[in-house]
Amino acid sequence: MKLLPKVAYSIDDVRSWSPKSAAVTLGVFDGVHLGHKRIIKDLIESKKSGSIEEAYLITFDPHPLAITHSKMRPPTLSILKERIRLLQQFELDGILVLHFDHDLANVEYRTFIHRYLLQLFNMKRLVLGYDCYFGKNREGSPDRVKDESSRMGFECRIVPVVRNDSQAISSTKIRNALMEGDVALANRLLGHPYLISGEVVRGHGMGGGLGFPTANLSLADPYKLWPPVGVYAVEVQRGEQRLRGMMNVGRAPTMKSLAEDAKGIEVHLFDFDQDIYGEELWVSCHTYLREECKFPSAQALVEQLELDRARALEALARTSQKGPYGL
Repeated sequence: MKLLPKVAYSIDDVRSWSPKSAAVTLGVFDGVHLGHKRIIKDLIESKKSGSIEEAYLITFDPHPLAITHSKMRPPTLSILKERIRLLQQFELDGILVLHFDHDLANVEYRTFIHRYLLQLFNMKRLVLGYDCYFGKNREGSPDRVKDESSRMGFECRIVPVVRNDSQAISSTKIRNALMEGDVALANRLLGHPYLISGEVVRGHGMGGGLGFPTANLSLADPYKLWPPVGVYAVEVQRGEQRLRGMMNVGRAPTMKSLAEDAKGIEVHLFDFDQDIYGEELWVSCHTYLREECKFPSAQALVEQLELDRARALEALARTSQKGPYGL
């Protein structure tokens, strides 16, 4: 059984790990996209050098912009529990979640390096993305940190931009792709299907009457960026169980009146009929199948759902066997 990286939510937890000679990286890592994966790969490969024994990652929650410029806070690609789940797929020794608040925002970057990296982790190498700025007023630029590194007694590795078809990969570009309805592009830039998690709550029960029962998902974080409206082929993790299905994001206009115009997320699991109310599902949005539309009758909707099921199974059969997060 694979041993997952440890996760700490306090400085005391990290002290109990007694880090010896570490490589460290830091950032928000929203979405854990291909650029982030390159940084993590470089971090883990540091252990092959012989002088580095451990690899640690620091992530911040909430997003720093929520504290420093709240009106500029972006929608979230991966809420904290999703981010940790994605990061734990890597061969890290540990993950520290630092609560970002005004006090942390005002820590000067040299002080941050000394207090959180050198003293806490006994850091020998810092791996930074080319666009990672930290410390008070974001004065800790990669170039400044690299210039300071020899004086402060550590090596600094700056990971250059990662591109996809000449396009620089960033969380902002992935958010824009999702908001523009281009799930295929978002997934390419992520390097894995877009992930959402939610609790199964009671809906109207209309899907069951059509022969397509659905699990209605409630997403806990209002800042989570929803997939675009439409129908998807999905893989679903339920505990240790991995299931296939299709998902509708939207208003289900064929079965609901205008008075019920709230957008929702409904997942139909193939060959599955258990009661899962109150359970948490992790949904990987593999393939966008079609737009949501209103059908002239329930029978027409059922016929379309049968076609959707066939297309979803075909699309999922083409997906890699790396795992639900494409890792």
